[in-house]
Amino acid sequence: MCLAVLAGAMLTLTGCTANGTTPPTSASASPSTTAIDPSACVPDPGAVIDRGEGASATRQLPAAQSAPLDAAATAAFSATGAPGAVVAVRSPEGTWIGAYGVSDLTTNAPMTTDVHHRIGSVTKTFTTTVILQLVAQKKLSLDDPISRYVPNVPDGSDITIRQLANMTSGIANYTDDLEFMKLYLTDYSIIWTVDQRLATAFAMPRTSAPGAEFHYSNTNTVLLGEVIEKVTGHPLAEELQRWIFEPLHLTHTSYPLASAVLPLPHAHGYTNLGIVDDAVSGYAPMRDSTAWNVSQAGASGEIVSRVDDLLAYGRALGTGHGLLPRDAQILRLSSFPTPAGYGIGLNCVQGWLGHNGQVPGYNTALYYDTRTDTTVVVEVNGDRPVGAAGITPADSIFYAVAAAVGRAVQGAP
Repeated sequence: MCLAVLAGAMLTLTGCTANGTTPPTSASASPSTTAIDPSACVPDPGAVIDRGEGASATRQLPAAQSAPLDAAATAAFSATGAPGAVVAVRSPEGTWIGAYGVSDLTTNAPMTTDVHHRIGSVTKTFTTTVILQLVAQKKLSLDDPISRYVPNVPDGSDITIRQLANMTSGIANYTDDLEFMKLYLTDYSIIWTVDQRLATAFAMPRTSAPGAEFHYSNTNTVLLGEVIEKVTGHPLAEELQRWIFEPLHLTHTSYPLASAVLPLPHAHGYTNLGIVDDAVSGYAPMRDSTAWNVSQAGASGEIVSRVDDLLAYGRALGTGHGLLPRDAQILRLSSFPTPAGYGIGLNCVQGWLGHNGQVPGYNTALYYDTRTDTTVVVEVNGDRPVGAAGITPADSIFYAVAAAVGRAVQGAP
């Protein structure tokens, strides 16, 4: 999940800043009637869905094409000051993966491309995908009120599943609560229950009326996890395994169910998040957060994965292949309220769609370019903000690599 302390410093692309947008009202779109809208973030969703993947995509990218990517990643990584990073690109021409720095500051063991990594709020894309699968199966509707599935949500009869998914519910983000974060960053062995997180959020003032404006809130996705369990009768971990991990053969991806244990091999995570001058700061002394329990993230940020799995998943997220039927994917790709906005569990800016994520010591960027059929994954095992803009190390590296593949994000630092 994206921690609230860094929210104000991030660009719209990260999914951690409010942009004041209003959600779309249409429920679905038919493939035969979907118009090409040149002003949309994804002008032609049908064309994205219909593209196939060539045999060359999973082969090693030729050196002449990977060299500029490596140069961009090397320079950007050096500028972050992070301990280590893994960077991966998959395009129709092939796949390239590079590792930088170290995975353990105590032993100076080099970073490797096969490390398991906490992906934080990239988890939101998984949770909302299962929601859309249930919609496609007609087991729920995006226009259902949350009160139908979860009791005692303030104004729950006026808040829809869609508004939870696109961050316009107006429900406060429990990680914006200072006392919650102080306790979490002081005692990282606590196993947080859903009820504890929801109680914290429900005691906070609303950020807006339901549907009125965008406000990034981990509480929204925690509630969606509860919806999935209510509708299916199964734990979220089982539904993720059944509907996403297994169909896409994501054999190194897991939902750890409040366990702090990372699979081997893994990089150590190093965080600069802490309590400084009685406030949550991204500039506290660095600590090893590898063994911290991240149960406070849950359905909004608890998944562990590797870059090879995320490359496969990132493309599926963009095309819907292996994840969603055509109508459901068109609905998702049409859900961005502006050319730079947050849709159903996804960011989209200038054709790049995906999400970033952060838990203490680990940050991730996963984006798919709908124009060039290119997926970029960045994993970093340090979270100290970068530069005057204060963006995460993973986002900083992503921007550099996006430029190197010829699809620079205009306005990025």
